[in-house]
Amino acid sequence: MNDKKRDKHRRNKRVDIPTKENARARYEKHNDDEPIESFEDLVEDKIKKAMAAGEFDNLQGKGKPLDLSFYRQVPEHLRPAYHILKNAGFVPEEIRLKKEMELIKEKIAKSDSTEDKDRLRKELSEISQQYHFYMEYNKQFK
Repeated sequence: MNDKKRDKHRRNKRVDIPTKENARARYEKHNDDEPIESFEDLVEDKIKKAMAAGEFDNLQGKGKPLDLSFYRQVPEHLRPAYHILKNAGFVPEEIRLKKEMELIKEKIAKSDSTEDKDRLRKELSEISQQYHFYMEYNKQFK
């Protein structure tokens, strides 16, 4: 079959669009048509299989206690959002500003030029002001 005929055949071929019912039917059939009770059972089954296959053996932090101090420092109303952002690799603005302030302080200590030090101090002052604004805003929700 040449390319033109193949493309025409593909265009004429009916494509089944997944529907909610089709998706549900796929999840209800599992392991040689053995029905499962719920989506949670499917997930639990997949986790057990992965554990048996050793897919969780080399995870970062295995055997170490979880550090939950981050969550106690975050205001309660922001915890769910910060949790999602943290898992996605984002950092809260206050943390980013705090890190930036520390970097500028290091640059000031290493700098030999008074012009650079003055410029860095001004930048530090502006970032510090933003940081304190965020901290004051979050205090009202505690």
